Amino acid sequence: MNKHLLKRLEQKEYVSGETLAKELNVSRTSIWKYIKSFEQKGYIFESKKNKGYRLIFRPDIPIAEEILPYIKTSIIGKKFYHFPSLPSTNSHAKELLKKDISEGCVIVTEEQMNGRGRKNRKWFSPKGGLWFSVILYPDIPPQKAMYVTMAASIAISIALKEICNINPEIKWPNDILLDGKKICGILTELDAEMDKINYSIIGIGLNVNNGIPSALNHSATSLKKFTGNEVSRVLLLRSILLHFDKIYQYIVCKDLDFIQKSWLSYANIIGKEICVHGEKETIKGRVSDIDENGCLFLSTNKGITHIVAGDIEYI
Repeated sequence: MNKHLLKRLEQKEYVSGETLAKELNVSRTSIWKYIKSFEQKGYIFESKKNKGYRLIFRPDIPIAEEILPYIKTSIIGKKFYHFPSLPSTNSHAKELLKKDISEGCVIVTEEQMNGRGRKNRKWFSPKGGLWFSVILYPDIPPQKAMYVTMAASIAISIALKEICNINPEIKWPNDILLDGKKICGILTELDAEMDKINYSIIGIGLNVNNGIPSALNHSATSLKKFTGNEVSRVLLLRSILLHFDKIYQYIVCKDLDFIQKSWLSYANIIGKEICVHGEKETIKGRVSDIDENGCLFLSTNKGITHIVAGDIEYI
């Protein structure tokens, strides 16, 4: 019920407690309690005798009540959790998976105390950013799991253009850049058998209004720093989840070609000269293509090399 209370009160006119109680099928006491709970989160309501309530200030907090009533999705967002702080949203997702959790569950936190990226690298996740995970059960072979990451990166890129009017670039395999600096990272973790993915957790860390440590200024940025303005995390998360849900339908329908073509339009990697830093060696070459699993074909002085994993650097 309270998911729709904010949307009802965002109008300029006052709405009486009696009207709200009838519309939402609860008692007037419940309405009062819900309003008090929102006030504790920083919302400000104006109330007048014989008139009712109206919302006059809403903080930029990506809670379920700010997200779900404003987007229509088929899968993503059917369950939504918001926390003031977590060690890691991906780790919390794994705890939820010990229960019977529905596909599309979203876990959001204001800060991560132990945020991490690929290869267990620490991910700086203070207040002001968007730190969240989505639980999915993609019915595709494990070797095509990269397409879930691709779908997420496309959705984020579309949302950044839609909300901030900026043109990001996807960097293989899981980063999103603005003018060569990292704005977002995606950590996809999965449990799989030989021919089946049991679950996929898509962890997303997006620098929005948070500060960037001075040691990372050469390689990372935030939307606030890049645009010069505060960016609404609420509007951004609404857009990301809405577009992620739409693009994920292509995975549900097994139309992976669409995702690959869309991803390439944002990645712009074909023909680029790169260095690939692997665990044992560094390989230089020109990207000639990507395969059906999202891996790279690299043209080197020794021939064509197939790149499944690694960190890339543009030359």
